[in-house]
Amino acid sequence: MDFREILGTSNRRRLSLIELLYYKKEGLPSDQLLNELDCSLPILLNDVKLVNEQQDSFFIEKYKGLYRLTIIGRVSIGKLYAETLINSPEFQIIEQLLYEECDNITSLAERLFLSVSNTQRYLKKAESALAKAGIRLHYRPLRLEGKESVIRHFFYRYYIEKQNAFENVLPMLKDYQFETIEKFIVEFININKLYKKYIFQKRLIYNIYVSLWRIKNGHEYPKEELRTNALELPSKEVCNGLSSTASELFRLHLTDDIMRDCLWLQFSDCVIFSNEHRNNALQDNPRYRKLFNQHMELVERYNGLIGEAMGTQQLIDLNTVLMNDCYMYEPDGEFFAIIRRSRQRFIAVVSIMHKHAVEQIDKIVREFVHQHQIYQSEDFIMNYIYLLLTGDVDSLELLAKRKRNLRLLLLSDLTPTEEEFIAKHIKGIVYGNYEIFFFESVVDGNDGMYTEMLNYDALLTTGSVEGLPDDFPVIMMDPYVTPDSIIQIQNLVNEL
Repeated sequence: MDFREILGTSNRRRLSLIELLYYKKEGLPSDQLLNELDCSLPILLNDVKLVNEQQDSFFIEKYKGLYRLTIIGRVSIGKLYAETLINSPEFQIIEQLLYEECDNITSLAERLFLSVSNTQRYLKKAESALAKAGIRLHYRPLRLEGKESVIRHFFYRYYIEKQNAFENVLPMLKDYQFETIEKFIVEFININKLYKKYIFQKRLIYNIYVSLWRIKNGHEYPKEELRTNALELPSKEVCNGLSSTASELFRLHLTDDIMRDCLWLQFSDCVIFSNEHRNNALQDNPRYRKLFNQHMELVERYNGLIGEAMGTQQLIDLNTVLMNDCYMYEPDGEFFAIIRRSRQRFIAVVSIMHKHAVEQIDKIVREFVHQHQIYQSEDFIMNYIYLLLTGDVDSLELLAKRKRNLRLLLLSDLTPTEEEFIAKHIKGIVYGNYEIFFFESVVDGNDGMYTEMLNYDALLTTGSVEGLPDDFPVIMMDPYVTPDSIIQIQNLVNEL
C-alpha cells in the first residue's frame, strides 16, 4: 500500500499526470490522459497550467496532438515526490506527530499556520490511511501508537522519499549533530563486520533520528525483542559524540539500552547484514528461525524455476534478503511505501518484455503465502516478486532458458550481411532458449517456401507474407531492430 490517499484530490491527480508523461517519453494524447486521470478536459488543461507554473524542473507542452514532459536540469522523478511531500499540509501534519510537540489540534494548526477545521479534516484523512497499516492515531495528546517497528519504518520511508539528491533532510538536526550519528553508525558497521553499502548506512542514520524522537516521547521498542548479545556497541569515545546530540536535541541521557533501542533494526533481527548475526538469529530467535525456514521453501521453488542455478550459500543469502523486507511486519500486515511506487513500476516495465517470467514467479509466490497464511497482501506479493527477480542479475535469462529450444526463421529481402547484423542484435537483447536461422534453401514456387517455413517455430520477416496458417507466429519487422520489434520478439519467445 501507499499513502497517496492522504493527498488532496487535485495534488494526487497532478502527481499522476507527471508520472504518466515521465514514463511515456513519446507523449500521450489528451483522450488517454483523460481516461487515466478520470477527469474532464478543462481540469486537465488547468492541471497542465498549474504544473508549469509551480514546478521548476518539469514542464508539460503539447506538440502534434501529444502531451510531452520536458525535464529541466539534471533531476529525476524523485524530486517530484520530495516536493510533493514537502508542500503537502497533510504530510506536514503527520511529520509533527513524530515530534509530539503539539498536544491538541488547535496548537498543531497554529504551528503549521492552518485553520483548525482544515487541520481536523487532514487528521481524519491521515487517521484512516494510517489505520490500514496498523498505526493508530490518538488525539489526547496527539500521538501515533501501534507496532513500534512499523511506525519507525513509516517515518524512515517518509524522510527518504522527502529527500532530494543527497542532502540531509532531518529537521532540527545540525550538521555537527548529523556527523556524530554518522560516526556512530560507521563504527557500529565496522566493528560488527556488517555489509557496507551507502543506503544501509543512511538507513541506520535515519532510524537513529526517528528512534530518538520516539524514545524521547515515551515510545520505547519492546525490550524483550532486542538482543543483548552477538552485536557490539561502538567505543566510548564515539558514543560520547552521540550522547551530546541526544542530550542537546532530545534531552536524553544516552545509555546502552537506549543505543540498542536506536539500533533496533539490528538488535531485533529485523535487518541482518552479516553471516555471524544471521547464525545467532537462527540459533536463539524462534520467530526468525520459523520464518527463515518457511521462506527457504519459496527460495528453493524459485531456484527450481531457474534450473537449480543457485548454490547453498546463494539460497541462504537470497532468503536473508526476503527476511529483511518482511520480518518487521506482522504476518497479516501491509507492506508499504509513502507515495513512491518504484518497485511496482519496475515490475510493470519488466512485464512488457518478460510477462511469462513474472507470471511464473507470481504463481509460486501466491502459492507460498497462501500455504503459510502469511504476508498475503498484493503489495507483499509484488515485493516478493521484485526481490526474487533482482536477487540474481541473470534471473530473466535463466528463466527464459528453461524452455525448449525454439527455431526462429529470419526471412527478408536484405543482404546476407544485413540479416546477420540484425540476428546478432536480436540475440544480444532478447533472452531465451532459441536459435535464429536464415532462409538458405532453393524451393520451387510459393508452396515449397511455405512448407519450408512450417519447419520452424516462428517467422521474423521484413516483407508481407500470405498463405501461412493463421495460427503460425509471424512478426513483421523494419529493416533494422527497433524497440517495438524487440518487445514483440521477446514476448513471442516467452509465449512459445
